[in-house]
Amino acid sequence: MSRLRRLRQGALTAAYSVYYNARDLNYSYGLPTPKSAGGTRFKTYELYSLHGRDALLRELNGRIQCGDVFYDVGANVGIYSCAAASLGAEVVALEPNPAARRKLRKNLDANGFEATVLPFAASDEDGAETLHVSSYPETTSLNRENATVSGGSVVERVEVETRTLDSLLDRLPCPDHVKIDVEGEGDAVLSGSEGMLRRKEPTVYFEPHPQNGGEKEARKLLEEFGYVVEEVGDGWVCDLKPP
Repeated sequence: MSRLRRLRQGALTAAYSVYYNARDLNYSYGLPTPKSAGGTRFKTYELYSLHGRDALLRELNGRIQCGDVFYDVGANVGIYSCAAASLGAEVVALEPNPAARRKLRKNLDANGFEATVLPFAASDEDGAETLHVSSYPETTSLNRENATVSGGSVVERVEVETRTLDSLLDRLPCPDHVKIDVEGEGDAVLSGSEGMLRRKEPTVYFEPHPQNGGEKEARKLLEEFGYVVEEVGDGWVCDLKPP
């Protein structure tokens, strides 16, 4: 790496550090403020409208109906969860990162939204794995390399429980919409969701994260399960193939 590139990366790392520290302070001591995201409005403790222009979120918001069931897999701080809840959906949010999960609950509570929040990492089998928490929290992943993209570093390792979505169906309502954003581990989530996808046929909103790998395998699995993959912004909207 050249000296100039190192300097740029160092400046970027410092800027992200300042931002995330300010954000954490706002979650601890600040107040939630109204934000716009995908055509919906609700309050969050974020410093700006995270996912404000997200094409995938806008697509979800245009399709979801009051009373629909929405699974937010890799919920992070809950922007998709809040958007769906604001439209009257029943929300099930999976977020294994304890710090992100606390922020998710705070954002839900700020709006009076109810949701089922689960501490599991969705994967291809029930068990336990190490979650690599990144200095850029949005890139936290079960895969250590995926947690270090864009110059981030692993700052904490947390043992978390993994669950397949198929194994959770016995105690959860069947989904109409499933968003999957798990930093390059989406193919594992899909592998553990085959039964649900084949039988319940929800619309899938998928973030492929091509820089993290697994994109081809994820597309292959979706097509094997009978879905048509449509690229929307940086993500995919996947509907069951017409008969």
